Amino acid sequence: MKPKKFFYKEINYRGYTYLIELVKGKLKLQRTYVGETIISEFDIFVELKIEEWKMFFNFVKSLNSKPKKPKYDVLDGFEVKCNIKFDETLIKFNIINPENFENFRSLVNSITICHEYPNGLLENDDQE
Repeated sequence: MKPKKFFYKEINYRGYTYLIELVKGKLKLQRTYVGETIISEFDIFVELKIEEWKMFFNFVKSLNSKPKKPKYDVLDGFEVKCNIKFDETLIKFNIINPENFENFRSLVNSITICHEYPNGLLENDDQE
């Protein structure tokens, strides 16, 4: 049970842009400063096993919560775009300052843990 599409982009205009995208069956991970472009032959990929994808799918469904637009418009430069599709669209949104989002973000981060990002891509550790 691999996804047909996995796209997650988180932008913090005073910090990093995080990109997680399914490319040829693997998750391509990218962390850049806003406005910076990576042109590299040294891309970082994570390949999840079928069981890991199945667990991710089930955990997202069990969260039974979808990020939603905030009650008040706050323009602090934080935006998240997400489109994850298995056989059906599991979750899709493009929200500035999403609410009800932390558990979902932690779940996405958990599948990005690798040698280069031992705490996951979305963890902003200053060890780089």
